Amino acid sequence: MELYIYFFRSALVLLIFYSVYHLFLKNDAHFTSIRWFLLAGFGAAILLPLAELNYLVVLDAVAADSDFIPTEVVADDVNVVLPLANKTFNWLDSVIYLYGIVSCFFVVRILMHFGKMLMLIKQSTKVRHKFADVCVHPKIETPFVFGNRIFIKDAKCLKEPNSEILIHEMIHLKEQHWIDVFVSELFIVVQWFNPLAWLYARTVKQNLEFIADRGVLKRGFRLEKYVQTIISETMGAEVSVLANHFRFSQNKRRLKMMKNNRKSKWRQLKLLVVLPAIGGLLWAFSEPVYEYRSVSDEKNEVLLQEREGKYYLKGNVYDRIDTMMIRNVDTGAFDMKVKASPLPGTSIVVKGTMYGCVADKEGAFEVEVAKGDELVFSFVGYDTKVVRITDQKSIDVNMKTSAYELDPSKYRTKYKDKVTPPPPPKKSSDMVPPPPPPPVDNDGKPVFFVVEEMPSYEGGMENYFAQLYTLTAQAKKKETLKGVVKIQFEVGYKGGISKVKALDNWESKEANYALQFVKELENWKPGVQRGKPVSTTLIVPVEFE
Repeated sequence: MELYIYFFRSALVLLIFYSVYHLFLKNDAHFTSIRWFLLAGFGAAILLPLAELNYLVVLDAVAADSDFIPTEVVADDVNVVLPLANKTFNWLDSVIYLYGIVSCFFVVRILMHFGKMLMLIKQSTKVRHKFADVCVHPKIETPFVFGNRIFIKDAKCLKEPNSEILIHEMIHLKEQHWIDVFVSELFIVVQWFNPLAWLYARTVKQNLEFIADRGVLKRGFRLEKYVQTIISETMGAEVSVLANHFRFSQNKRRLKMMKNNRKSKWRQLKLLVVLPAIGGLLWAFSEPVYEYRSVSDEKNEVLLQEREGKYYLKGNVYDRIDTMMIRNVDTGAFDMKVKASPLPGTSIVVKGTMYGCVADKEGAFEVEVAKGDELVFSFVGYDTKVVRITDQKSIDVNMKTSAYELDPSKYRTKYKDKVTPPPPPKKSSDMVPPPPPPPVDNDGKPVFFVVEEMPSYEGGMENYFAQLYTLTAQAKKKETLKGVVKIQFEVGYKGGISKVKALDNWESKEANYALQFVKELENWKPGVQRGKPVSTTLIVPVEFE
């Protein structure tokens, strides 16, 4: 998983928990339940983005269409340029380096605070009070808890008139609130760039103060006197860096929550509001797994059961593998660099069955095979490739770009040498997107179907050839034109056409006319692979005689 995708998903999870707290729980007095809810938010934000969830999509096979005949792509001449340096600026690498440096800064910050606290422990006077170890030091401005120790400025805080201060800190100690604070700080180390992470950590620390305040009041201390004590301890006192780091207070908000008695079992049900929101988010994170079904499923199941020695084969499908020779500016030597481009969405099917899978966004796949099986790899605009399985544990498959030649034979008799209006367009309900033809077994029967959609012309292929034959007939009335010129063009993933060129008779007047006609007929819709539009190369024969 890409790092930025992980952080994006993590931020969404954290946003859901923070929103539920802010909208439904902020003014409730179930502080302990809210504490566990907020901690669960940290855990969910770390773990849920890692979940790899899938849902099944059952696809029906469709028949092949004879309008499209696979053929080779005629490539343009390519000039290979050798870079003069082996170092190029990469924004992504720079961002990763910056992230690592700043994260290290926050780690060092925490370690420095720990070091200061250990030094303060060493220099303090230790006092055992009830079940707690108390460190007394004159440099401590406000009481706080660190680990399993309470830190105070003066031993007089241990006496009865000032005991509410000590009880407040003892509640922090007894309920191990330092864990919440430490988890918050670690989360900041990982997501320091996320403002929501800072707000969430602040909310966690604030809720801990609410818990301690409620504990003090439950022990019988008067609210007015306790409020006066808080004000006298915090107003005008300079808080140390570590105390500020591990201890948090907002007097106005704390005073309001001390008087809050909104507490009932029914109000706790609001914690469950987060569940459907998280469920919806997980559904959004999930990715489809495609499964092929056909009328021969029962036979297919029998075939699969008869296969012995089945195991899971892993592999990768690549669009192309580029090899570049790069010259090192320091040494003058040439190094070979290989770069592979994945081809996500490639259909992989066990030949002779309807069992298969689809390559993921990284081009990776995993499919159950047996020794002797043949895997069929198919993608719109690429040659179908068949790989025989021996005992490989993993394979890499490089797909080769192909073109599909349009076959005018069905329309030649009806439209050739005639100037006719195009036929009415087919209704969308009557049009079935044609896939490339399936591989054929020795007995001539198709054994593999895919649901890939080839490009389609507005109004259908009959409309396309009716217009093309009309253009050629009109041109032949002006001058003598002979022969057949094949024109190659690309239907882009956004529709339309580009890269139009003649494959033969390049300098002839017939080629010029053919190029002009093909460019005029540009209302093409792109091919589709697994629901996503893709570019496809087509070849059309322009017939003048």
